[in-house]
Amino acid sequence: MPAPAQAQSRAAQDSLSGGGRAAEGPSQASCFFRQEWKGTWKTAPDSRAIYIKVARRIYRLDLDSAYPLLKSPWAVLYNRDSSDTICSAIDFKLVLSDRLGVREAVIVRRLTRLTSAEAASLPKSLRP
Repeated sequence: MPAPAQAQSRAAQDSLSGGGRAAEGPSQASCFFRQEWKGTWKTAPDSRAIYIKVARRIYRLDLDSAYPLLKSPWAVLYNRDSSDTICSAIDFKLVLSDRLGVREAVIVRRLTRLTSAEAASLPKSLRP
């Protein structure tokens, strides 16, 4: 296999295994499997971002707008019918609902994997 092809193949394997970062522009999120996220999250104060924990990694999901329902104690967020491998924001199909039947689609604009230092610097209230 030519050297550039080997490098691309290695990068793809690393991104699926979590060992490296997938090239995704400024956010540089690595891929993970949908079932690795157990559905827990923490909402940023402005409701325009959420933090999720996948295995031992923390990701920031920047949303297209504020979703005040995320702050409700009855809010339920689930990833419905998304692809099996999450590598970018477009791979999420989030639905937000509450116990009263209110449902809305949540659009993720950017997926960012936090470094260990960034995750450690998060206030305790934002750590998933």
